[in-house]
Amino acid sequence: MMRKVIVIGAGIAGLSAAIYAQRSGFDVTLCEQHYRAGGMCTGWKRKGYLFEGTAHWLAGTNPETELHQLWRETGALTDATNIFLRDAFHAVEWEGQTVNLYCDLEKTVAQLRLLSPPDEKALSRLARDVKSFSCMQMPIFDIKGVRAQNPRRPSLATLMKMLPVLPKLLRWNRITCKAYAEQFRHPAIRRLFRFLPDSRSLTSLIAILATLNRGDAGYPEGGSLAMVDRMTKTFEAMGGQLLLKTRVKKVNIEGGKVTGVTLETGNTTGVSPEPRFLPADAVIVTQETMAAVDQLFDISLNDKWLKHLCENTKPVVCTFVCVGIRAELPRMLAWELPEPITFAGITVSKIGFDNYAEYEGYAPKGCTPLTSVLTGDTYHFWKKAKDEGRYTEEKQKLANQISRVIRDKYPQTEGAIEVIDIATPLTYERYTGAHHGSWMSIVGVGDKMKVYPGFLKSVEGLYFAGHRLMTPGGLPVALHTGRKAAQMVCRQFDVLFKSKPDSHVLPDS
Repeated sequence: MMRKVIVIGAGIAGLSAAIYAQRSGFDVTLCEQHYRAGGMCTGWKRKGYLFEGTAHWLAGTNPETELHQLWRETGALTDATNIFLRDAFHAVEWEGQTVNLYCDLEKTVAQLRLLSPPDEKALSRLARDVKSFSCMQMPIFDIKGVRAQNPRRPSLATLMKMLPVLPKLLRWNRITCKAYAEQFRHPAIRRLFRFLPDSRSLTSLIAILATLNRGDAGYPEGGSLAMVDRMTKTFEAMGGQLLLKTRVKKVNIEGGKVTGVTLETGNTTGVSPEPRFLPADAVIVTQETMAAVDQLFDISLNDKWLKHLCENTKPVVCTFVCVGIRAELPRMLAWELPEPITFAGITVSKIGFDNYAEYEGYAPKGCTPLTSVLTGDTYHFWKKAKDEGRYTEEKQKLANQISRVIRDKYPQTEGAIEVIDIATPLTYERYTGAHHGSWMSIVGVGDKMKVYPGFLKSVEGLYFAGHRLMTPGGLPVALHTGRKAAQMVCRQFDVLFKSKPDSHVLPDS
């Protein structure tokens, strides 16, 4: 008899865990509270525009990386998936000219040397640091004690390449992005390297530049929605059961062992209301960990790592702005604001937009779809506005400021802005159940990167996966931890972990 596994949450971590567990011979049911899979990996349509909500660029699109293989194994990427590679990742304006941060490191450095010869020494050091970090990749190997059909073990050669970088990581982790940018003499270069929040450590910046330089930051055709659709089809083609609009109320634990889950009444499709209890031999929780611990258990989970995660995580919180314009605008948009935006107690003095007009199906011909991420912990502001009936009004105030900023910069957009859609932290909380709608964790200056076990000594058959399990998070972390959770289930029942389909063929669409 096939053992039953229930996965809670059909984001990237949940889909990954479900696919690997189903492929390894378990009977998997994937429960998702939203009406479609994807979790934080999503997008949405408004008035003829498609707005990309997550995968602005995806690590693991380079076939030579280990992460790429995991995207292929889960069906997220296939032979038929076109990958678009940008020439420039970011740009700023300076005295009438555009200064680009190219994906090609040498191209970037050559441009900046011409712009500012006095910064030659700092730019050379930057080039060395980025190249040295390029050997660093997310370590993907099998957990201890699992039997794997296609074993993954860390190679000595890879570890030796990484050793010289470790002292540099310690140094980078003590410097903020803002402090690093200030070492450059030219104002345009300082602006260019401040596309991350000022308080982030330099490690974050170096890591992104290295990822770009090795050609591993492509954009999959169709973006987040298409990628999730491919993963969903991979899971269901193997016989896995996906229950949408199905909210799990509680994980049932008896005698220190998982027995199944209880579903909320009236929120199920594909199952009858009675019984509301779904039995399971193992449960993988991929709902955002902090929220899951608070909501899914009627007993206290006392494992030290879980307590540390909940007490010490600093969530990234953002307000996401989408704009549809009946006009054509430049590919790269980022500039200093002559008059700052103020919302939710936060002042924004510079702004940047991602433009998706080059991708088919994102906007009507001749129109431009833009997105912008405004970071800052505004959750409590939006929550209070909601409670006091001011939520829609406050969103409109922000929309008016965004509209003004765009019109002032590009006069041709006057009367041409067709839609401004704002997703607040409450939006993400409502659709994903994540704590404060947070999609990553902050790794500040001096903070050590955390990797949490994902299993409990106190409860047999209960596992966790998702972006909280490894800082700072993101889609690769979700994918990787989902795979690890499936391996933990295999180890528990001494089942062979299968990473690839028996036919070695993944769906083409």
